[in-house]
Amino acid sequence: MLIMWLVAVAGLTFAGVRFSGLLDSMLPAGEPEVTRFSPEMPLPTQPNFYLVCGGGHCPPAIRKIESPVFPVSATQLFSRIEELVPTMGGKVTYRNGETLHIRFVVRSTIFRFPDWVDLQASPVEDNSSQLLAYSRSVYGGDDFGANEKRLEKLLARLDALTRGMSIRQ
Repeated sequence: MLIMWLVAVAGLTFAGVRFSGLLDSMLPAGEPEVTRFSPEMPLPTQPNFYLVCGGGHCPPAIRKIESPVFPVSATQLFSRIEELVPTMGGKVTYRNGETLHIRFVVRSTIFRFPDWVDLQASPVEDNSSQLLAYSRSVYGGDDFGANEKRLEKLLARLDALTRGMSIRQ
């Protein structure tokens, strides 16, 4: 009976802390420097990040995939990115329309661990572009694939939004 009571009290305490927003203040996200996508960009030594790059914009890394080429200009791709960010549950902390770069922080559902996501649209040719993306965890040595899943989902949604856009333009 005592164990059940302790479990109930612990569960109610966690629920109170979780839904009061207290976990967000207990696990601050900080504010990383603006990401500069380049072959020399520093990467964590721990497997708690994931990259999407193209055109030689990122360093060699095991945790990355090559960006597909989207059939829209970089400006149009950036507009689609801006449409998707609110649906990903993130809070935008940086936006630069000139460099087509946006950053947001997103938190895990249960424990509210923060992850930073930088997204940038990069031109390939006149009417095509690529996504440069860097998603990384603030806490922990391993992200258990969360950053990879987040960016793969984003790529799929961008593909669906941009497919056929160049024909309609």
